[in-house]
Amino acid sequence: MAIVDERAACIRRSEAALLLGAASVLGCQSLREPPQPPFEIAVRVESDPGHPLPGAIIMKGPKEGPSTGPDGRVVVKIQGVEGEAVDLTVKCPPDYISPQKPINVLLHRIAGSKLVEYDVSCPPSLRRMVVAIRADNGPNLPVMYLGRELTRTDTTGAATLLFQLHPGEQFDLSLGTGEKGNERMRPQNPQQSFIMRQTDDIVTFDQRFTVLPKASHWAGPVRPVRIGPKHIAYPGQ
Repeated sequence: MAIVDERAACIRRSEAALLLGAASVLGCQSLREPPQPPFEIAVRVESDPGHPLPGAIIMKGPKEGPSTGPDGRVVVKIQGVEGEAVDLTVKCPPDYISPQKPINVLLHRIAGSKLVEYDVSCPPSLRRMVVAIRADNGPNLPVMYLGRELTRTDTTGAATLLFQLHPGEQFDLSLGTGEKGNERMRPQNPQQSFIMRQTDDIVTFDQRFTVLPKASHWAGPVRPVRIGPKHIAYPGQ
């Protein structure tokens, strides 16, 4: 009851302050309710499942907040009232794609030390693709990309290449057979197309070559031989 009486007295003093000035109500400041502590949530950012991403910045409107640590996690403190909805955006580091939609956070006080956690994905803007080439009967063949030689198959016909492109980009590889000595290889200059996926990937370029046999030398047409009577053997001779 004492607090209620003090508040009533403050109200009366506030009314009197209209005549005496605001100084008479300064004593009422101590009776106001203390400010509420901020709400806390956790945000976890990954580039791929199981790969935490440090350096992602959490933003409320245009204002930048804390960033994720080495474990891809950060605790965010938000001022607001119980039940209020707040939108947070995630600004991913360079070379990573930021999510288009914000995180919609509903502010609630939760008993205990465990925080509500929100998961966010920041996929890389470039993806990796390993191309394993296996050319059966195709040793020392140039691997061609955009008209230039990237590498050559080894003595077993194997080669490996790494590409880093944007998801959805397409590229072509071919095995060159135009060098001298490869004229009898079939097929000639085989080619295969690849499309970069949304995730890192390993693909194969399998090609089997056959070698045509060498043509036999032809001495020309056989001339007819005249057979005379002396070449004929008669019975009894």
